[in-house]
Amino acid sequence: MPSILVTGAGRGFGREVVRVYRERGWMVFPLVRQSADVEALTEVDGCYPICADVTEEKVEASIANVLAARTDALDLLINNAGNIKKTRWLAETTIADMEALFRVHCVGAFRCVRAALPFLRKATNPLVVNISSRFGSISRMAQGEFRGIYAYSIAKSAQNMLSVCLDHELRREGIRVVSLHPGRLQTSVAAVDADTDPYVAALKLADWLQSMDRDKACGLHDLLGDKTIAW
Repeated sequence: MPSILVTGAGRGFGREVVRVYRERGWMVFPLVRQSADVEALTEVDGCYPICADVTEEKVEASIANVLAARTDALDLLINNAGNIKKTRWLAETTIADMEALFRVHCVGAFRCVRAALPFLRKATNPLVVNISSRFGSISRMAQGEFRGIYAYSIAKSAQNMLSVCLDHELRREGIRVVSLHPGRLQTSVAAVDADTDPYVAALKLADWLQSMDRDKACGLHDLLGDKTIAW
């Protein structure tokens, strides 16, 4: 049975990704922060929740312990855990916001990859997916498409660089790393132009990953637009 670890699985897109992969018969390891989410997910057959926070060092041990108890190999890691501060411009953005979002989106993803790596190495075609955002594209920001969302945009841009660095190092071991913008999702932190149901996006994600060209260079992909976004 193939296996997947999804971070930020307590709600929104992460929860729908868990739902889709369980429907397809995968063993699922959802990483959540709330004990109530653990209780709900434990009742799902083939679902083994991990209660941890990606911003804390102990998340690595939590991941390793739960995986080791259930499987030798991990086929897919989806780093979806995230947060957004919708403060804009210099006057509203705080140092605390900048540091907090960097710890979640970049350092958090780094920790989860490091924890999962021994299990990814034992899979046949392992894959790491970092859920990014259109707001992390430097080229689109430079063109004036988005403006002023400093903390979130910078954190996502850093995460994109992490994806490239990881892919360059790990692809020689057969582990690929990609970044995905999942679309304008209708979640609790949705942008004003949100137009996509998270479950629909989760279905698209699973289909896209199944057919993706593993020989292409690491890129930032627009999941619903089915194209590569310029970094």
